[in-house]
Amino acid sequence: MKKILFMVLLLTVSVFAAKHGTTNDPDLQLALEGKYDKAIKGFEKRCEKNEAYACGMVAYFYNKGFGVEKDNKKALKYYEKGCNLNDSDSCTILGYYYYKGILVKQDVKKALTLLKKACKLGNKDACNYIEKLH
Repeated sequence: MKKILFMVLLLTVSVFAAKHGTTNDPDLQLALEGKYDKAIKGFEKRCEKNEAYACGMVAYFYNKGFGVEKDNKKALKYYEKGCNLNDSDSCTILGYYYYKGILVKQDVKKALTLLKKACKLGNKDACNYIEKLH
């Protein structure tokens, strides 16, 4: 299970490293430059407009305390919104949380539902987690 946790963390960190320090996303570029307080404001505005990816990024910032005070409850709220808006990374992380009982009551059935959704949305890590859980 430590390997799964490592993979979840690697998955979220890979967002930042995907373009080796450059991106076309202005808010992600701010984050890559270490301007987390400005980046999260941009992601929050986009999340308010129901942009799934932005909600997942806000969750990640709250989860790690980048540009904001670390707040796991807010992170969970934004991961839920991101997943509801079909952000596959948010669904994958939520699935892991429900599987392990992190920040939520453990619920393997719900975990599998979330991971299956993420897999259908194209998240290969979620697909791999499902295989390991069966």
